[in-house]
Amino acid sequence: ISISSLAIPINKNEKMLRSPVSPLSDASKHKYSNDDLTSSSRPNGSSLLPSISSSKKHKGEIQSQPHPGDFNKAINANSESVLLYNKPQSQTEPWSPLSSTPRDCRRTKLIFDDMPRNADYFMQEAKRKKHKADAMVEKFGKALNYAEAALSFIECGNAMEQGPMESKSPYTMYSETVELIRYAVRLKTHSGPNATPEDKQLAALCYRCLALLYWRMFRLKRDHAVKYSKALIEYFKNSSKAAQNPSSWGTSGKSTGTPSPMSPSPSPVSSVGSQGSTGAPSPSPIISIPQRIHQMAANHVSITNSILHSYDYWEMADNLAKENRDFFNDLDALMGPITLHSSMEHLVQYTQQGLHWVRNSAHLS
Repeated sequence: ISISSLAIPINKNEKMLRSPVSPLSDASKHKYSNDDLTSSSRPNGSSLLPSISSSKKHKGEIQSQPHPGDFNKAINANSESVLLYNKPQSQTEPWSPLSSTPRDCRRTKLIFDDMPRNADYFMQEAKRKKHKADAMVEKFGKALNYAEAALSFIECGNAMEQGPMESKSPYTMYSETVELIRYAVRLKTHSGPNATPEDKQLAALCYRCLALLYWRMFRLKRDHAVKYSKALIEYFKNSSKAAQNPSSWGTSGKSTGTPSPMSPSPSPVSSVGSQGSTGAPSPSPIISIPQRIHQMAANHVSITNSILHSYDYWEMADNLAKENRDFFNDLDALMGPITLHSSMEHLVQYTQQGLHWVRNSAHLS
């Protein structure tokens, strides 16, 4: 190979070697000017050809035949330099946990405003977002906007806990928010062959919110549940003792002795049942429960059911998250994993970030 066949004239004083492996294209020759390719125009610039100097005293060396080993090194260095120079630089995203792996959508990190707000501010924001969702027709966008409105309602309830409003309690706010989220989930199905990854991601985020809301509702009523539990245990303990001593009960079902402090007179409904059972023997025994105990048991069941709902929704969210591991692994890495003991602030920011990614992936404005 003669050096004249590998030389490209650049100016009167220098020549540049063309790599036989990756030759310069016409576009690259027009893209870069002679000043960019030579080191003579830059005081401290580096040349694409490290084996060739721009000094006039080496002009004779360029025209002479170089050593074969040096010539091959020059060709390889030229090829690598051209490839590196022509390679476009990838634009880095604001946040990318795995920059070496391609992503289907760009996932940017939100900037959250940590300025303290009152409950009225979040209430107005929640109403504005809910009205926006009410006006929408497309189901997925409607459900997404309802979920965002629910987050503002959660922030309103959390602000109520700090300084409760007179009109509503945080428990009532959370219970109404639960109904809004459940309605949003029912708008767009996330099961079946037609369900998209965005449908499942939205449903999983909603289920996380429901799980933490139910758990928070139980925490707010935990003291009441403990009182109800103690009273009910005491009542049924005394009832079992009375059942083992039938001498203190008459044939009409009414106590002939002194009633227990935890067992007041039976309610009218239970009295009617007791009188009706005196005419003929009943196939099953009827136990009269005072109205106060009945109401106490109903309230206790309502509070403790929140725990069951919380765990049920958490498992449903886990199942959907397993089908979208990349999405939720990135979300956990960015925002920190969410648990049943996470604060309401963490829940809101975690879900807002996830909904932002879902919105971008679905190309919604």
